[in-house]
Amino acid sequence: MATLLFDDGRKATADDIALLARTHRIVVEHQPIPAGLESLLHQPLLDRHAEEQLLSAVPPRPEFPARDLIVLHPDRPDNEELATKFESWHRHGGDEIRHILDGAGVFGVIVDGQRAALHVGPGDFIVVPAGLEHNFRLTSTRRIKALRYLSDAAGWAAEFTGRAA
Repeated sequence: MATLLFDDGRKATADDIALLARTHRIVVEHQPIPAGLESLLHQPLLDRHAEEQLLSAVPPRPEFPARDLIVLHPDRPDNEELATKFESWHRHGGDEIRHILDGAGVFGVIVDGQRAALHVGPGDFIVVPAGLEHNFRLTSTRRIKALRYLSDAAGWAAEFTGRAA
């Protein structure tokens, strides 16, 4: 289950998360991962066939027109380059939507001028709304498998804000 921690050390309550959802359209849900995917999820890297198997096993969400799979793992030659690309603060013109299937990461968000860290893991479904300044970093395991949903393909381009990490 996702956990939201504020920079002052305070852990967000259910009421805090509900307020974020109402005022900033940040969505944090837990969507169980379908059974029977363990062997695919335990593979460090996936070939095209395995990716298609995984995508077909997780029901689509009709409100989002397209999706793909991102797989980051230390065995991937460009893992660190990809993993660190979005550690800088940025925003998108479209919603950033993720369903975490394996591994873990941290979305940094800025809400009402205050930084917070949204720790996500398997089963977490999140929406970082268009225009909200955020970043993303992997945990010490340096791996994640996540479905990326598109609300607007043009909105995926990152606009880096230059805010210090």
